[in-house]
Amino acid sequence: MSGFTFAETMSGSYFLDEAPQRDLAMSFTVKVEVHSLSRFVRDRMATIEGEVVLEGRADHRALRGTLEMDLLLGRKLRYEFDFVDDAGRKCRFAGQKDVEFTRLMHTMTTLPGELFADGKRFATATVRFDARSDLGAFLGSFRPLGLPGFRR
Repeated sequence: MSGFTFAETMSGSYFLDEAPQRDLAMSFTVKVEVHSLSRFVRDRMATIEGEVVLEGRADHRALRGTLEMDLLLGRKLRYEFDFVDDAGRKCRFAGQKDVEFTRLMHTMTTLPGELFADGKRFATATVRFDARSDLGAFLGSFRPLGLPGFRR
């Protein structure tokens, strides 16, 4: 197996810095790909692409970025992706799950992050993986990449 792929959806809220009391919906769905296991063992990085929805700002906008999956040594999952919002601004999401083995379910399903537009932070966010409704689809999305005769 050269690598692997899986899909993940997270949803929750974002809060504008200028109006932190207002709860706005946010979600993203990503396809995660690791093209080389030997490289992944060294750098723990995967590519991600998919789409993001930010209520009032980005309606199913394409995203691209990386997911650092350093569970054992760094005990973290770091998501970073770029997208262009509905007004044409270059935006970025950066978030990190800090994995605590004593609170594994919570720390593996909750992703706090920040949103930036044109390099300046405009919001904070918290999105979650809904294990009850999405775990089956998540586990079923894992596929090997690069096996002879295997098609995605």
